[in-house]
Formats: sequence, structure tokens, C-alpha cells
Amino acid sequence: MTYRESAPEAGPVSGERQLSQPSSGQPLHPSQSAQANGNTLHRQAAELLDRLPVVPVDPAPWRAIPGEQERERGTSLLLFRLADEWLALPASTIEEVAPMRGWHSVPGHRQRALLGLVNLRGALVPCLSLGELLGVQPAPQTQTPPANSLRASTARLLALRHGHHLSAFPVTEVHGTVTPARASMGAVPATALGASDGFAVAVLPWRDHIVGVLDPLRVGAAFDRSLA
Repeated sequence: MTYRESAPEAGPVSGERQLSQPSSGQPLHPSQSAQANGNTLHRQAAELLDRLPVVPVDPAPWRAIPGEQERERGTSLLLFRLADEWLALPASTIEEVAPMRGWHSVPGHRQRALLGLVNLRGALVPCLSLGELLGVQPAPQTQTPPANSLRASTARLLALRHGHHLSAFPVTEVHGTVTPARASMGAVPATALGASDGFAVAVLPWRDHIVGVLDPLRVGAAFDRSLA
């Protein structure tokens, strides 16, 4: 029995071209027929893909393209209080928010901004006074080593990542992170805290306070100078 006799009689499948036989009238060999079918399907698949849109539809449209509200949002900021002043730094630059703890003084060091060395996760990092750099009187609980009463206080140590360095500085209180709209950020008045030294780059109205947004690069550079 030949292959032609065993093959069922059927018309061409919709969307496919019927295979033609050689001019000699001889039937196609099974391998030739399979190759021809494969070529036809490959060509049809290519034509179909050419008609598809270049950018596929995202099954989750809320994450495909940010909306207008998301585009208007600014950088996420960590708000903290230093004595009576509310300040902020980009949250991405804060490596850690740690409970208040004592630091070890460095004998012979003359820089007033350097408080000493503090243990963070088993490593000694410099502990500096941001209030000294900005001209803010430090809160009382940041001036003395922590005692049992300080465990329940709001004072915290913030670890700032600047370049390849990590520096810690005590603050009176940490509120948390906020992501304000870009339009809510205002220019720094000349009389604002840190404006004269270029530390403040913007102000943010928040609740009943005006928060000074600090430049992490300038703060980090000032910390480095305090270690020289």
C-alpha cells in the first residue's frame, strides 16, 4: 500500500495553502510533505506576528504606565526632629534607624562635630553632631550616654550613607517617611536653617511645621571634613 492510499482524503485546512505536487505528477515523499507543511506554518506564524502590536497589552495596567499622580510625586523623605527643628533627608540615603546608644569619645580630636565612635551591627562608625554643623542646640538626651530611662525615649541614631562612608548622628525624634508632591516643595528662604551653608535645598510645609530638606551630599561632605 502506498502512502497516498493510506492518507485520509481531506480538503485544505482553512488559512493554509494546498500543497502542490511536482510537475512530474509523482506524489510527495512523506519527509517532503512534512517539510512543506512546516514551512507553511512558519510563514503564517511570521505573518501573524507582523500584524501584532509592538507593545503588548499589560495584564496589570496600574503598573504599566505611572499615572499623573505618581509622576507628580517627589522623592521619599525621612522626617526627623533635631531639638525644635524638623528636618528631612532622602530616605534612600538613610542606611539604618537605630535606638539611641552611647558612643566612645576619641581622645585628642579637635573637631567639635565629632562626638565619637558608635557600634552599629558590630562595626564602629563615626558619630557626629548634625546640630553642630547646622547651629542647632542638641537635645539634652543626645548629650549624655544613654541610661535606662533613654530606652523609652524618642531619641534615635540615624546612619547616613554618603559615598563609601557610613556616619551616624543622633536626633531627638523620627517621624517616618513621607512622599510629598513636587509642587508642595518650596524654595529655601535666606533665613531658613542651613540656607547660608547650602545644607538646605528646599522646604516642605508639613502639619504645623516647616521642614528643612537637606542635601545629603553636602551633609556627607561636612561629615567627612569633621573626620579630617
